[in-house]
Amino acid sequence: MSRFDRILVAGSIILLLAVAGPTTAQTSTDRKSQGRPPNSKNDTPANVLSPDRWRRVDAAVNRALVWLAAKQQPDGSFPTLDNGQPGVTCLCMMAFMAHGHLPGKGIYAKKLELATAYAVGCQKENGLITLVGPEGPRISRQVEHEIGVCAAYNHAISSLMLSELYGTNETDRSKRLKAVISKSLEATLEMQRWPKNRAIDDGGWRYIDDKDDQDSDLSITGWELMFLRSARNAGFDVPKKSVDEALGYVRGTFSRTYGAFGYIAGPGDYRSRGMAGAGILALAHGGFHGAPEAAQSGNWVLRHNFDEYNKTEPFPQDWLNDRYHYGLFNCCQGMYQLGGRYWEEFFPRVVQAVLANQQPDGSWSAESHFHDAQFGNAYTTALVVLSLGAPNQLLPIFQR
Repeated sequence: MSRFDRILVAGSIILLLAVAGPTTAQTSTDRKSQGRPPNSKNDTPANVLSPDRWRRVDAAVNRALVWLAAKQQPDGSFPTLDNGQPGVTCLCMMAFMAHGHLPGKGIYAKKLELATAYAVGCQKENGLITLVGPEGPRISRQVEHEIGVCAAYNHAISSLMLSELYGTNETDRSKRLKAVISKSLEATLEMQRWPKNRAIDDGGWRYIDDKDDQDSDLSITGWELMFLRSARNAGFDVPKKSVDEALGYVRGTFSRTYGAFGYIAGPGDYRSRGMAGAGILALAHGGFHGAPEAAQSGNWVLRHNFDEYNKTEPFPQDWLNDRYHYGLFNCCQGMYQLGGRYWEEFFPRVVQAVLANQQPDGSWSAESHFHDAQFGNAYTTALVVLSLGAPNQLLPIFQR
């Protein structure tokens, strides 16, 4: 799909959502309330790349999507560990969606329909959307730690993808998805209300298992907040209190010592590029595009760029939080929301780094961080494609 075609699709999606209920039009209202009218000189510029470089980006994305499509499994999933399903499959789905491809339309229609059915089929009786996780009518926290970690991400990412699909696709498919998303939303709200050991963690989410005294983190909270905003935009009943409390937790993860958002709220060094971007993006979802914390984190991101492909930043912490591809995704979406010089200085360098390191087959390498490496390069390729798709504005949750 050409860039011109994607612009037309984006316009159609915005019109569809405006008819459906509270959507990106509400985001424009929020921007005005923050003193930043839409289409102001601070908005994200479109001319950060030359026409020739945009063509190179489009060609790289098309090669990556061809590679992803070829890797899809007969059951509709995209390859990764069982613990990473259907989260990785849903990231791959969103990679296609971010470039104008939807189930029922175009050359990837059947593949995306199959992937959607796979994701839906992973939902548990308790509402969690995860292949590996607690069974039964209620969510049990008595699971192994690695399962508890992965199930939390699978649920949030998969719920977001299905909600985005619900808001942008035809009525017949939306009817099929409505019950799944409603059940998923109930599970998300239940987990947000789980008791917290620290008051500073109120409003957030963490793992399915109860690992330690830290009961929320910005990474999972960012995904769950995106799901809540997406579901609300799509017409689901999402309590305003839940969104407000989640945003309150996000603001509590900002470190004045380091000038960036961190993984955990409270004292300590919890920096990473992924969390800096996640915090910026979360505040944008709340209408706080010009928040001081977001601007400071944007400046921090510019100082800790992605020029060295697949290299993690060795921040002096007890453990290494930083991931290259996950950080790239969050920062691309967050810096696009900040706009202005942040986007102008950030995105061209990202394009140079990732295009120079695309594999001949169209993929990108598996993550260098020891934990994320296990999820393979369908995971990283999807994250890069989503990052390069930030300017397309085709996924409603990322529209500015």
